[in-house]
Amino acid sequence: MGKSAAVARAKPRRNATRRSGDAHARTGLLMAAPVLLLVALFTLYPFGRAIYESTRVSSPIFPPEYVGLENYRDVISSRYFVSAAKTTLLFTAITTPLLVVLGVLVALLLNERFIGNTVLRIGMLLPWAVPATVTGVIWKWIFLDSWGALNAVLYSAGVIDSYIAWLTTPKLAMMAVVIVFVWSQLPLAAIFLLAALQSIPDDLYESAALDGASAFGRFWAVTLPGIRPMLVIVALYELLMAITNFDIVYALTQGGPGSATTMLTYFTWSESFKQLNLGRGSALAIVIALGSLLAILLLIRAMPRDALVEDAT
Repeated sequence: MGKSAAVARAKPRRNATRRSGDAHARTGLLMAAPVLLLVALFTLYPFGRAIYESTRVSSPIFPPEYVGLENYRDVISSRYFVSAAKTTLLFTAITTPLLVVLGVLVALLLNERFIGNTVLRIGMLLPWAVPATVTGVIWKWIFLDSWGALNAVLYSAGVIDSYIAWLTTPKLAMMAVVIVFVWSQLPLAAIFLLAALQSIPDDLYESAALDGASAFGRFWAVTLPGIRPMLVIVALYELLMAITNFDIVYALTQGGPGSATTMLTYFTWSESFKQLNLGRGSALAIVIALGSLLAILLLIRAMPRDALVEDAT
């Protein structure tokens, strides 16, 4: 009898707990609803619209017509696509490791105490704060072949005998795009890594020093494991930024000379707004999105399983 009474009293408590949990779930959903709606409006809808447009021949001149996967076949089989894909892969393979390494070095510098450190940290953010298009225009004035600031300084200093065609020589133009991209992206990478550095307890460095570890030994045993999760995040972020880079290329070289700096994003813009073939442009955008997702998965797969988890010991 006593057991039955206890069970009877426990049921209302369980029901009350369940109702309370349901109420919390509804409250959480209502609070997250505005953000979810914004994500759906600015991410899911454009992506769905791009998929829809990629299956049609659509332009301001001709009426739209459903063509299935023909746009994908046309853009992938195009020799311009192969060239742009190779250029994008080369650009990404150069800039992503470069930004990670330079980000670590700059973060280590900013983590030291010296006069002007605060001013340097604030100034570091300025290149990242400047819009990418403005960055491209500024650096174009520097790299211009005929009257650019860089040629003028080098010629005046006697370093060169004649002006160098920075933006009309294929390899030099690619080098210029890499420099400008790294210049614009390095501040954010360094600040992220600086935050990770400052979260490492000082007693770990003290223990390593007592054990006789050198500066490099302390970096390898303490600093690198401590910032490893942030290194992964920075690498993934810069990978995406490199693959989707458009503004700097458009303002600096417009894909030239020839197709030396024409990347997939610039090729997408050209198909959509120069050739007025919105269907092919949408197909290229979907290909870039899928390629970015594949690159992220491969990068995560290639990393150690605990790369995003700090060592609990």
